[in-house]
Order: sequence, then C-alpha cells, then structure tokens
Amino acid sequence: MPKLIRFVLLNTALGVLIGWFVAAAVVYFNINGFGDLIWRSSNWIAAIFILLVSFGSTFGFAVMATAVMLMPVDKDEFDKL
Repeated sequence: MPKLIRFVLLNTALGVLIGWFVAAAVVYFNINGFGDLIWRSSNWIAAIFILLVSFGSTFGFAVMATAVMLMPVDKDEFDKL
C-alpha cells in the first residue's frame, strides 16, 4: 500500500476512535441528560449507531485533515514519518 494512503487511513482511524471515545463519554457521563435520553428511548440501538457514525466521521475527518495540512512537503521529511 502506498505510504500516503496508509498515512491518511491511519489518521482517519485514529480520529474515528477519538470520536467514539468522546461519544461514549457523553453518554456515560450523561452530559445534559443525553445518556438518559438515549437509554430511555424505545430504539436506543439506532440512537447509539447514529451517535457513533456522526462523532466518528466528524472526528475522523478533522484528524485526517489536520494531519494532511501539517504533513511535511519535503520528500525526505515525509519519508521519516
């Protein structure tokens, strides 16, 4: 796999994991009653799925975009990554 593709996929996966962790923390710590709202819902599986997809995609894109913007432009510096 080309190094640039691996770089983007790794950073996207890291961002998705961070997003899932933040979503879990929001539900676990019941921020603004959000955890109660989800667990008392009649379809809590769909609510958790939507929450994980939205947080995962948002954080995944943010981390990937930040990594690409901060990526070195010199080939020798990129090869050190």
